[in-house]
Amino acid sequence: MGFKVNDFIDKKMGGMPVLLQYGITPLLVNEAKKKAYWKDRSSHARNSINGGAEGGNGEFTLYLAHGSEYGGWLEEGTGIYGPTKRKIVPVNKKILSWVDEDGKRHFAKSVQGIKPMPILHDTLNNNESNIANRIIQYWSD
Repeated sequence: MGFKVNDFIDKKMGGMPVLLQYGITPLLVNEAKKKAYWKDRSSHARNSINGGAEGGNGEFTLYLAHGSEYGGWLEEGTGIYGPTKRKIVPVNKKILSWVDEDGKRHFAKSVQGIKPMPILHDTLNNNESNIANRIIQYWSD
């Protein structure tokens, strides 16, 4: 009887990476992309949201990540809204300048930055019980 239990556990442990990578991660990635509430300029940030699973030997990590260079700014904010809590000011010039999505140039002495839009954090937190239920169901079969 003991060997059957060990075989069952080994079989289920071997399938955990598959469950996490192909059964749970795509659902989380799709939800994060769908519910991302920032205004798309090029859709690069939304399209580059990705996820995966790592681990083995009874320890697994499920993750969501931004694949764009500025994804962390969307998630955590910048300027007075971000970790530094300071306005963004020019370093080498007297004024900031940028072009918006309509091609119009803007100038400012400083900007406050963008507010955090933590879609990855929110998606993982909102799906915590769903993830746990899927894993429980997998081990119950």
